[in-house]
Amino acid sequence: MNIWDEVIQEFVKEQNKLKDTLGSGGAEDFPHYRQVVGSIQGIEWCRQNLKSIVKKRTLEEDDE
Repeated sequence: MNIWDEVIQEFVKEQNKLKDTLGSGGAEDFPHYRQVVGSIQGIEWCRQNLKSIVKKRTLEEDDE
């Protein structure tokens, strides 16, 4: 497993923790709920962009 796989794995772990928080009714109020959902969205954005960048860079290195 390379470093990028580890980073992605940590993103997924954190997303799952946040989803579990919501699923178990852990949001104290609506603003907290919105914050947790925003965090999940932000992590997903980071995960997708990181995968895209790594894939693009890997393909560029293969072309050289």
